[in-house]
Amino acid sequence: MENSSSSPESLEATLEAWEARLARLEQQVAQVSRAAKQLRNAARDGAFGAAAQAGAALRDSTARLGGMVEQDAETPAVDIPAAFESGAYLAELSAAAAAAGVTLVQRDGRVTAYPVILRLEARNLGVRVGRKLERRLRPSVLAAQLKASQNRPNRFNARAFLDRLLRAYAVLAPDWRGGEGPLVALAAIYDVLTLLPAAVADYPAEEFLVDLLRLDRDPDARSGRGHRFELGGSTGTKGAKRLTVYDEDGAQHDYFAIRFASDAANA
Repeated sequence: MENSSSSPESLEATLEAWEARLARLEQQVAQVSRAAKQLRNAARDGAFGAAAQAGAALRDSTARLGGMVEQDAETPAVDIPAAFESGAYLAELSAAAAAAGVTLVQRDGRVTAYPVILRLEARNLGVRVGRKLERRLRPSVLAAQLKASQNRPNRFNARAFLDRLLRAYAVLAPDWRGGEGPLVALAAIYDVLTLLPAAVADYPAEEFLVDLLRLDRDPDARSGRGHRFELGGSTGTKGAKRLTVYDEDGAQHDYFAIRFASDAANA
Protein backbone atom coordinates (compact mmCIF):
# COMPACT_ATOMS: atom_id res chain seq x y z
CA MET A 1 0.00 0.00 0.00
CA GLU A 2 1.11 3.53 -0.61
CA ASN A 3 2.34 5.58 2.28
CA SER A 4 0.60 8.97 2.12
CA SER A 5 -2.91 9.83 3.19
CA SER A 6 -4.70 12.47 5.19
CA SER A 7 -8.01 10.61 5.12
CA PRO A 8 -9.50 9.90 8.55
CA GLU A 9 -11.47 6.97 7.13
CA SER A 10 -10.78 3.65 8.81
CA LEU A 11 -8.70 1.05 7.02
CA GLU A 12 -11.63 -1.38 7.13
CA ALA A 13 -13.97 1.15 5.48
CA THR A 14 -11.35 2.09 2.88
CA LEU A 15 -10.82 -1.53 1.89
CA GLU A 16 -14.54 -2.28 1.88
CA ALA A 17 -15.21 0.59 -0.52
CA TRP A 18 -12.28 -0.39 -2.75
CA GLU A 19 -13.41 -4.02 -2.79
CA ALA A 20 -16.89 -2.92 -3.91
CA ARG A 21 -15.40 -0.87 -6.78
CA LEU A 22 -13.25 -3.81 -7.83
CA ALA A 23 -16.32 -6.06 -7.82
CA ARG A 24 -17.90 -3.71 -10.37
CA LEU A 25 -14.65 -3.79 -12.32
CA GLU A 26 -14.85 -7.59 -12.44
CA GLN A 27 -18.40 -7.34 -13.76
CA GLN A 28 -17.20 -5.04 -16.53
CA VAL A 29 -14.42 -7.49 -17.40
CA ALA A 30 -17.07 -10.20 -17.72
CA GLN A 31 -19.09 -7.94 -20.02
CA VAL A 32 -16.04 -7.42 -22.27
CA SER A 33 -15.51 -11.19 -22.32
CA ARG A 34 -19.13 -11.80 -23.34
CA ALA A 35 -18.89 -9.23 -26.16
CA ALA A 36 -15.66 -10.81 -27.38
CA LYS A 37 -17.27 -14.25 -27.34
CA GLN A 38 -20.28 -12.95 -29.32
CA LEU A 39 -17.91 -11.48 -31.92
CA ARG A 40 -16.00 -14.75 -32.18
CA ASN A 41 -19.25 -16.69 -32.64
CA ALA A 42 -20.31 -14.29 -35.39
CA ALA A 43 -16.97 -14.82 -37.11
CA ARG A 44 -17.34 -18.57 -36.79
CA ASP A 45 -20.81 -18.46 -38.36
CA GLY A 46 -20.04 -15.76 -40.91
CA ALA A 47 -22.89 -13.65 -39.47
CA PHE A 48 -21.73 -10.22 -40.67
CA GLY A 49 -24.70 -8.31 -39.24
CA ALA A 50 -24.22 -9.84 -35.82
CA ALA A 51 -20.48 -9.27 -36.10
CA ALA A 52 -20.97 -5.54 -36.61
CA GLN A 53 -23.19 -5.32 -33.53
CA ALA A 54 -20.85 -7.46 -31.42
CA GLY A 55 -17.84 -5.44 -32.51
CA ALA A 56 -19.51 -2.19 -31.53
CA ALA A 57 -20.51 -3.66 -28.16
CA LEU A 58 -16.96 -4.90 -27.60
CA ARG A 59 -15.43 -1.50 -28.34
CA ASP A 60 -17.94 0.24 -26.07
CA SER A 61 -17.50 -2.14 -23.12
CA THR A 62 -13.72 -2.11 -23.52
CA ALA A 63 -13.68 1.70 -23.41
CA ARG A 64 -15.73 1.66 -20.20
CA LEU A 65 -13.40 -0.96 -18.77
CA GLY A 66 -10.38 1.20 -19.50
CA GLY A 67 -11.86 4.10 -17.59
CA MET A 68 -12.75 1.89 -14.64
CA VAL A 69 -9.27 0.35 -14.55
CA GLU A 70 -7.71 3.82 -14.57
CA GLN A 71 -9.87 4.86 -11.62
CA ASP A 72 -10.33 1.73 -9.52
CA ALA A 73 -7.16 -0.32 -9.99
CA GLU A 74 -5.13 2.31 -8.14
CA THR A 75 -4.28 1.17 -4.61
CA PRO A 76 -5.82 3.50 -2.00
CA ALA A 77 -3.30 5.85 -0.43
CA VAL A 78 -2.99 4.46 3.10
CA ASP A 79 -0.07 5.33 5.36
CA ILE A 80 0.40 2.03 7.16
CA PRO A 81 3.56 3.05 9.10
CA ALA A 82 1.75 6.15 10.39
CA ALA A 83 -1.30 4.07 11.38
CA PHE A 84 1.00 1.68 13.25
CA GLU A 85 2.82 4.48 15.03
CA SER A 86 -0.28 6.47 16.02
CA GLY A 87 -2.12 3.44 17.40
CA ALA A 88 -4.97 3.86 14.92
CA TYR A 89 -4.35 0.45 13.36
CA LEU A 90 -4.13 -1.33 16.69
CA ALA A 91 -7.37 0.33 17.81
CA GLU A 92 -9.12 -0.94 14.67
CA LEU A 93 -7.65 -4.39 15.07
CA SER A 94 -8.73 -4.54 18.70
CA ALA A 95 -12.31 -3.65 17.74
CA ALA A 96 -12.35 -6.23 14.95
CA ALA A 97 -10.85 -8.85 17.26
CA ALA A 98 -13.48 -8.16 19.92
CA ALA A 99 -16.20 -8.58 17.29
CA ALA A 100 -14.64 -11.94 16.36
CA GLY A 101 -14.51 -13.03 20.01
CA VAL A 102 -10.77 -12.49 20.49
CA THR A 103 -9.31 -10.44 23.34
CA LEU A 104 -6.27 -8.34 22.50
CA VAL A 105 -4.19 -7.44 25.53
CA GLN A 106 -1.90 -4.41 25.40
CA ARG A 107 0.32 -4.43 28.47
CA ASP A 108 4.00 -4.22 29.34
CA GLY A 109 4.80 -3.03 25.82
CA ARG A 110 3.38 -6.21 24.31
CA VAL A 111 0.28 -6.99 22.29
CA THR A 112 -1.05 -10.45 23.01
CA ALA A 113 -3.79 -12.44 21.35
CA TYR A 114 -3.45 -15.76 23.15
CA PRO A 115 -1.56 -17.89 22.28
CA VAL A 116 0.55 -15.49 20.19
CA ILE A 117 2.37 -12.18 20.54
CA LEU A 118 1.66 -9.58 17.85
CA ARG A 119 4.31 -7.18 16.57
CA LEU A 120 3.58 -4.36 14.13
CA GLU A 121 6.39 -4.20 11.59
CA ALA A 122 6.12 -0.94 9.67
CA ARG A 123 9.20 -1.64 7.54
CA ASN A 124 7.69 -4.90 6.28
CA LEU A 125 4.13 -3.53 6.05
CA GLY A 126 2.94 -6.47 8.08
CA VAL A 127 2.06 -7.85 11.49
CA ARG A 128 4.23 -10.54 13.04
CA VAL A 129 1.83 -13.13 14.47
CA GLY A 130 3.99 -15.37 16.60
CA ARG A 131 6.78 -16.26 14.17
CA LYS A 132 4.84 -15.65 10.96
CA LEU A 133 4.81 -12.30 9.16
CA GLU A 134 1.21 -11.62 8.10
CA ARG A 135 0.90 -9.09 5.27
CA ARG A 136 -2.90 -9.24 5.06
CA LEU A 137 -3.63 -6.21 7.18
CA ARG A 138 -7.38 -5.83 6.87
CA PRO A 139 -8.46 -5.82 10.53
CA SER A 140 -11.43 -8.16 10.05
CA VAL A 141 -9.28 -10.64 8.11
CA LEU A 142 -6.49 -10.67 10.69
CA ALA A 143 -9.02 -10.93 13.53
CA ALA A 144 -10.58 -13.98 11.86
CA GLN A 145 -7.15 -15.59 11.63
CA LEU A 146 -6.49 -14.96 15.31
CA LYS A 147 -9.84 -16.57 16.15
CA ALA A 148 -9.01 -19.57 13.96
CA SER A 149 -5.67 -19.90 15.78
CA GLN A 150 -7.45 -20.03 19.12
CA ASN A 151 -9.89 -22.63 17.82
CA ARG A 152 -7.19 -25.03 16.60
CA PRO A 153 -6.91 -28.25 18.61
CA ASN A 154 -4.42 -28.02 21.46
CA ARG A 155 -1.62 -30.49 20.75
CA PHE A 156 0.31 -29.60 23.90
CA ASN A 157 2.06 -32.64 25.38
CA ALA A 158 2.42 -31.98 29.11
CA ARG A 159 4.58 -35.05 29.72
CA ALA A 160 7.08 -34.14 27.00
CA PHE A 161 7.23 -30.55 28.26
CA LEU A 162 7.81 -31.70 31.84
CA ASP A 163 10.61 -33.98 30.66
CA ARG A 164 12.34 -30.98 29.05
CA LEU A 165 11.88 -28.89 32.17
CA LEU A 166 13.14 -31.72 34.35
CA ARG A 167 16.40 -32.01 32.40
CA ALA A 168 17.07 -28.29 32.84
CA TYR A 169 15.95 -28.49 36.49
CA ALA A 170 18.49 -31.24 37.18
CA VAL A 171 21.27 -29.01 35.84
CA LEU A 172 20.25 -26.15 38.16
CA ALA A 173 19.55 -28.37 41.21
CA PRO A 174 22.40 -30.89 41.02
CA ASP A 175 22.09 -31.94 44.66
CA TRP A 176 18.46 -33.04 44.36
CA ARG A 177 18.18 -36.80 44.69
CA GLY A 178 14.51 -37.35 45.36
CA GLY A 179 11.54 -36.22 47.36
CA GLU A 180 10.57 -32.59 47.12
CA GLY A 181 13.14 -30.54 45.25
CA PRO A 182 14.01 -26.87 45.68
CA LEU A 183 12.26 -24.07 43.86
CA VAL A 184 14.20 -23.12 40.73
CA ALA A 185 13.57 -19.94 38.79
CA LEU A 186 11.72 -20.56 35.54
CA ALA A 187 13.73 -17.81 33.85
CA ALA A 188 16.86 -19.82 34.62
CA ILE A 189 15.17 -22.98 33.32
CA TYR A 190 14.45 -21.19 30.04
CA ASP A 191 18.05 -20.03 29.81
CA VAL A 192 19.24 -23.63 30.06
CA LEU A 193 16.69 -24.77 27.46
CA THR A 194 17.96 -22.15 25.02
CA LEU A 195 21.72 -22.26 25.57
CA LEU A 196 22.51 -22.76 21.89
CA PRO A 197 22.29 -19.59 19.75
CA ALA A 198 19.62 -21.01 17.45
CA ALA A 199 17.52 -22.33 20.31
CA VAL A 200 15.92 -18.97 21.15
CA ALA A 201 14.69 -18.63 17.56
CA ASP A 202 13.39 -22.20 17.62
CA TYR A 203 11.70 -21.74 20.99
CA PRO A 204 10.91 -18.07 21.71
CA ALA A 205 10.18 -16.96 25.25
CA GLU A 206 6.56 -16.25 24.29
CA GLU A 207 6.01 -19.92 23.41
CA PHE A 208 7.64 -20.99 26.67
CA LEU A 209 5.18 -18.79 28.59
CA VAL A 210 2.20 -20.24 26.76
CA ASP A 211 3.47 -23.74 27.52
CA LEU A 212 3.70 -22.81 31.20
CA LEU A 213 0.07 -21.70 31.17
CA ARG A 214 -0.97 -24.93 29.48
CA LEU A 215 0.99 -26.91 32.04
CA ASP A 216 -0.62 -24.93 34.85
CA ARG A 217 -4.01 -26.02 33.49
CA ASP A 218 -2.96 -29.66 33.85
CA PRO A 219 -1.87 -29.88 37.51
CA ASP A 220 -2.00 -33.67 37.59
CA ALA A 221 0.49 -34.06 34.74
CA ARG A 222 3.58 -36.16 35.40
CA SER A 223 6.94 -36.51 33.74
CA GLY A 224 7.80 -39.69 31.88
CA ARG A 225 9.29 -41.09 35.09
CA GLY A 226 6.40 -40.01 37.26
CA HIS A 227 7.73 -36.77 38.73
CA ARG A 228 5.16 -34.36 40.10
CA PHE A 229 5.57 -30.62 39.66
CA GLU A 230 4.61 -27.45 41.46
CA LEU A 231 4.62 -23.97 39.99
CA GLY A 232 5.28 -21.54 42.79
CA GLY A 233 7.59 -18.93 44.18
CA SER A 234 7.38 -15.17 44.11
CA THR A 235 9.57 -12.15 43.58
CA GLY A 236 11.17 -13.14 46.86
CA THR A 237 12.46 -16.39 45.39
CA LYS A 238 16.15 -16.06 44.55
CA GLY A 239 16.58 -15.42 40.81
CA ALA A 240 12.84 -15.79 40.25
CA LYS A 241 12.10 -13.19 37.62
CA ARG A 242 8.37 -12.80 37.01
CA LEU A 243 7.19 -14.37 33.76
CA THR A 244 3.79 -13.10 32.63
CA VAL A 245 1.34 -14.46 30.09
CA TYR A 246 -2.23 -13.42 29.26
CA ASP A 247 -4.92 -15.97 28.47
CA GLU A 248 -7.85 -15.95 26.03
CA ASP A 249 -9.87 -13.65 28.29
CA GLY A 250 -7.00 -11.26 28.94
CA ALA A 251 -6.43 -12.56 32.47
CA GLN A 252 -2.87 -12.25 33.72
CA HIS A 253 -0.90 -15.28 34.90
CA ASP A 254 2.46 -14.81 36.64
CA TYR A 255 5.05 -17.57 36.98
CA PHE A 256 8.26 -17.47 38.99
CA ALA A 257 9.66 -20.88 39.81
CA ILE A 258 9.09 -24.62 39.64
CA ARG A 259 9.95 -27.58 41.81
CA PHE A 260 9.75 -31.30 41.09
CA ALA A 261 8.98 -34.04 43.57
CA SER A 262 9.40 -37.77 43.34
CA ASP A 263 10.15 -40.93 45.20
CA ALA A 264 13.88 -41.47 45.59
CA ALA A 265 13.70 -44.38 43.17
CA ASN A 266 12.37 -42.10 40.45
CA ALA A 267 14.84 -39.23 40.89
